[in-house]
Amino acid sequence: MNPRAIPLVALGAAIAACAYFFLWSGPSPVAAPSFDAADLPQTEKSGAAQSEGGAEKNPAPGSSSDGTEKEPAVNWKRFTAMMGGTDGFGDAMPKPTSDDITKFLAKHGETAANLVAAFGVTRDRRLIERALELFPNSQIVLMAAIESVPAGAAPTPGETSQPDAERAALIERFKAADPNNPLPWIFSAQELFKAGQTAQGIAEIRAALEHSAFYTYSNERMDSTQQLYEDMGLHPIEASMLAMAGLTMPQMSAAQQASRSLMEWQKAATESGDTAAADDALRLTYDLGRTFATPEASRTLIGQLVGVSMEARALKALPADAQPEWLTVVPAQRLTEMEKQKQNVKDLTEGLTSIFQSQNEPLLAEYLRRNRNDGELSALTWLKAQKK
Repeated sequence: MNPRAIPLVALGAAIAACAYFFLWSGPSPVAAPSFDAADLPQTEKSGAAQSEGGAEKNPAPGSSSDGTEKEPAVNWKRFTAMMGGTDGFGDAMPKPTSDDITKFLAKHGETAANLVAAFGVTRDRRLIERALELFPNSQIVLMAAIESVPAGAAPTPGETSQPDAERAALIERFKAADPNNPLPWIFSAQELFKAGQTAQGIAEIRAALEHSAFYTYSNERMDSTQQLYEDMGLHPIEASMLAMAGLTMPQMSAAQQASRSLMEWQKAATESGDTAAADDALRLTYDLGRTFATPEASRTLIGQLVGVSMEARALKALPADAQPEWLTVVPAQRLTEMEKQKQNVKDLTEGLTSIFQSQNEPLLAEYLRRNRNDGELSALTWLKAQKK
């Protein structure tokens, strides 16, 4: 999976397995949905008032000829393919056209979440530019805008460079817009480490750990994306699954890259005999991992496992029986607990393909509701129990 576009592990065993192997085997890139938006027209109006002015004269998908709305049926052949069938997820995934995007924005308004959702399924950066124009201080827009700017190449080892100016400016705006959220500082650390500015990157990690209001705006993005797919004529179950599958989580790769940089600092400090710096690096890495154990950060399995993998990096660098003041248990005990957590994830996701392909609408709808409200672990635990 693309580390800047890691899907949620919400598509059952196939997608959950990908998340599992991402963490323990390393990421593999996957292309974003293709979209030719060269002729994407701009909507002339914004806001909820567009829903009347932009109404379609012809019946929308899911409407009868007399204009009466009726819910479309689940396309089970397509759904099975999306769930890892022989046709493949990418081939089965509906691809919005420029006309779909224009109609969606005209009907529901050029809100911050809607523009970000449209960008998410098209990767057309003009949509982010429009969002920045309308909502220059919106947290959800700024996070997506940071993701939309390609990251620069790392400098030669031992050299330093300057972070991408556009990304750096957006990150600073994100800090100002959401000052209690650690995410903008994590993004900043990623950029600084990449530029070879280790001391500055470390300072940003320290600052990130002082901010506890972890939030990714995922529900807002998924709600808008689901609405877009429903407008295209998909059943709510299909639309909701696609909205979760397409949700990008750039904070995961940012944190992982920052933790690897911290461990490189730890290695260099150890080799130079600076035990205080080495211990500091381990503590920062461990604490960064624990940040992803907070309720909001751990709503997805991938979030939980990213946190565990960062913790493990720090703990494996310590003697099994060590107990620094920042640890409440010895590394061996915590590593054992994490192995059980990994096994629990594996047990939860094994054998669920049949449930996701069961064509049981009430069951799948309830799973999706629980996933949004209670988080993925809770939803998968409930779903697994339905097999008994």
